[in-house]
Amino acid sequence: MSVSKLGLLEGLLYSLGDEGIEVNQLCELLELTPSQLKDLANEYDRETLQIIFYGNKCILTAKPIMHQYLEKLMIDNMNTKLSQAALETLSIIAYNQPVTRSDIEVIRGVNSDASVKTLIAKGVVESKHNDQSRSQLLYTTDYFLNVFGLTSLDELPKSTNEENEQEEMDLFFSSMNEKQNNEEQS
Repeated sequence: MSVSKLGLLEGLLYSLGDEGIEVNQLCELLELTPSQLKDLANEYDRETLQIIFYGNKCILTAKPIMHQYLEKLMIDNMNTKLSQAALETLSIIAYNQPVTRSDIEVIRGVNSDASVKTLIAKGVVESKHNDQSRSQLLYTTDYFLNVFGLTSLDELPKSTNEENEQEEMDLFFSSMNEKQNNEEQS
């Protein structure tokens, strides 16, 4: 059974998730020129999915018609408790944004990809393409502010020692744990 180039493109992009793939690498895998790849992506016609290009990356993503359903899903998912690893990762992003996944790994000392994906899926963190490097920059969202009852990032708890970022992150982490525990009891 032979698979079409369009089928291969869809399968590769689906498998890579929100990370996407660099256009050059994708062209090499599919033996296409960048122009042929764009033409192939334009042929992709699904009711709820689309292939888009962000800078030098190609990504399979939902069409705007899906946004209301995804938003509802994220709100429903937000009712589930975040793991300690996800809370730590969120705290690092909140206090140090914009940060990359590798920045988080340096701070936490462990791979945090799963936590980052969870936070993005829950809508409290978003990644934006950085034109000056291959990294995606991570930021908290307005939804993050809403979920944690903040009107701006300036309201994040601050330690009395302004130079102690770890103390600030610990304070935020403990306040998030408190908030989750209070919500579970009510």
